[in-house]
Amino acid sequence: MDYAKFRGIVIRSTDYGEGDRLLTILAFEKGMLTIRAKGVRRKGAKLSHCAQLFFCGDFECVSGKGRYVLTGGSRLYDYTGIADDLEKYYHACHFIEIASAVIMEDQPDDDMLRLLLNTMHVMISSGMDLDLLTAIYELRTAVITGFAPVTGECAVCGKTQDEMVFSPDNGGMVCCVPGMPVDKETAKAIAHISSCEDGKLFSIRLPKKQIAGLKKIGTKYLEFVLDRKFGKLEGFERYNNGGGSG
Repeated sequence: MDYAKFRGIVIRSTDYGEGDRLLTILAFEKGMLTIRAKGVRRKGAKLSHCAQLFFCGDFECVSGKGRYVLTGGSRLYDYTGIADDLEKYYHACHFIEIASAVIMEDQPDDDMLRLLLNTMHVMISSGMDLDLLTAIYELRTAVITGFAPVTGECAVCGKTQDEMVFSPDNGGMVCCVPGMPVDKETAKAIAHISSCEDGKLFSIRLPKKQIAGLKKIGTKYLEFVLDRKFGKLEGFERYNNGGGSG
């Protein structure tokens, strides 16, 4: 048996056998992986804290034949309280669903995992509007995956115009084809998210009306870039509208 240590976050915790759990983790060293946490569902289990959804920290394991068994763990950041706030819980699940579409098994992605953890931290430590936080996360994910939107000129003809719209299909701001309406402040926000350093990513502030437009752009663009839809936030909307947990 070999010793292994990973730093990451639990994105899924599934009951297994009589007292175990299978933990799906996004880790800096390994990308997505599964760790078996033996006996953590039993009363008084010393590693039960490591087997919670959103647990973020270091995972110590033994490995054999490509399988990992948890032997120890220490917390770095406490995100587990997110589960007590339904709106934040659904947003966290949305962020994780996106990260899981980018970070694959044996394909670590430090930039994407760092974005996920920073976004989770901002969500629990600040009063940032969750729609704005989501728009930032979605657009920055597009940047990380190599699809930064064109912002300084038309993505189709290359011209610079005072008034342009955003076209997900064409990769950014455009002047010569139809697109989504964008005012100047929203255009500046898109440019900021696309090019700023990590430490300034969450410094954007916009009025509620503009946030709604930015979020719509972020969602449409990321869905186009990754060629899939993400339904976690739709589940929250159904819940809010009396449709159950979704």
